Amino acid sequence: MFFNYVFLAVGLLWVISESFIGATKNASPDSAIIKDKGSVRLLNIVTYSTILLAFWINTLKLPRFSKPDEIASWCGIAVILLGLAFRWCAILKLKKYFTVNVAILDDHQLLTSGLYRYIRHPAYLGVIIAFCGMGLALGSYLAMAVLVIPVTLVFLWRIHIEEQALLAAFPESYRIYQKTSWRLIPLII
Repeated sequence: MFFNYVFLAVGLLWVISESFIGATKNASPDSAIIKDKGSVRLLNIVTYSTILLAFWINTLKLPRFSKPDEIASWCGIAVILLGLAFRWCAILKLKKYFTVNVAILDDHQLLTSGLYRYIRHPAYLGVIIAFCGMGLALGSYLAMAVLVIPVTLVFLWRIHIEEQALLAAFPESYRIYQKTSWRLIPLII
């Protein structure tokens, strides 16, 4: 029972932090070139749909690798918190250049230090890590797949849009940056 309260509290922390980001980090067409192509809307639809589907799947009598309050479930909560911390570190490093919608601000600068020295999209990686943690916390193979695969695919599509915008804004320096960093997951993508 204690596990359920902790899981709920971590989930609320996640929702509140994402709501804060969504409410405060939208670029305005007055001070930026918006290149989003509807990716925010699709990302919201996919993330909320996969969460609802994963929780529904979790109610079914399907094979599980863990039950609530077992070690894997507690590790899942730790992984969620790790992912959120990773995301917040990335957002705080970018400061005003982080926007929810894909945008190039009028005074935009390319940041290639800190987490960004190695990974071009660490805030997205943080979300994917958190979704892996949610799958672990739920303890369901199918819920894990439903949480991680669609969200990762949508982030890869969004990364494509974002990298096109960054290449247009920083043609030479972004190409060099691409050659010296990983797009999303070190040693893989």
